[in-house]
Amino acid sequence: MKFLSGLSALCLIVLLLSPGCEGEEACLSNQHAVQARLYSAWSSSDKDSVLENVSLIGMDMDDSIYREQKLSELFMPLNFDNDTSVFVLGVSETLKDTLSVVYSKELDFISRDCGYIFTFELDTILHSRSFIDSVSIAYPTVKYGESTANIKLYIY
Repeated sequence: MKFLSGLSALCLIVLLLSPGCEGEEACLSNQHAVQARLYSAWSSSDKDSVLENVSLIGMDMDDSIYREQKLSELFMPLNFDNDTSVFVLGVSETLKDTLSVVYSKELDFISRDCGYIFTFELDTILHSRSFIDSVSIAYPTVKYGESTANIKLYIY
């Protein structure tokens, strides 16, 4: 097992020792979300930032993801049916930015009981500039079970 990373080995052991999936959350537990950390655009190094009254709405989604919360990171669920997910991020009624996340996806086998899941590869992040200065892709792979920040949002 030398070729497996620590996390991969742990996931493999859990999959081998588990009797099967016990409900949908065992297999598909909100792991397909782009994870974004917020940073200050004014700092010369990556300095975490916190936004007040954050609202996040996914286009073509029934409900908001966040509503008037204080956050330093965001979890933005990706659309399985498309290769782009669009989000509106706001900190007030008038101060809003749009993020378009462009990606490719690949179907990966988890287990016979759980079936398949998607792994996403981030390609491009397009954004407006009301309060977002820039965006960078820190870790382009959005994988089931990982909790690594995928993108950095630099805010004014």
